[in-house]
Amino acid sequence: MRAGAVILVGLAALALSSSATAQERHYEVTVRRVNNHIDGVQKIRMSKVAMGGSQIVLWGGASIDPDCSEHPGYTLSVVEPPSHGEVKVVAEPLYIAFPPNNPRSACNAHKVPGRRAYYTANTGFSGHDRVVLEGMTEDGTLRHVTVDVDVHKPANG
Repeated sequence: MRAGAVILVGLAALALSSSATAQERHYEVTVRRVNNHIDGVQKIRMSKVAMGGSQIVLWGGASIDPDCSEHPGYTLSVVEPPSHGEVKVVAEPLYIAFPPNNPRSACNAHKVPGRRAYYTANTGFSGHDRVVLEGMTEDGTLRHVTVDVDVHKPANG
């Protein structure tokens, strides 16, 4: 794991008496990834609720360039299918939310090329199901996404 250092320089005001003096302070901050596992895999666990045979979105993602075109190399696949339903991964346009200072933030206003994983429970099933997805980017970011799905019977079923 590589950590970077950022030097922040600012003024700190200290009220020592009826008059305040400003002193220049230097801070060193070490920046490193949070939840970075030794094996290089980001492990994400989440829970979803599905109603009967209704389709829900489990996960979605995209890898795009600053001009909002697709950046090659992003994959999304099922590594552990559900026991009581079906998952399909679809390449389709979707909305992504980049922070304002990101060069890709202009892409937030419209859909960009991406992939989504959809889950549908088997007819008549209610209870717990689980799916494990894997997403990989060209830069070597690998995410294992475990989704626990609590399937409820519809009110009319």
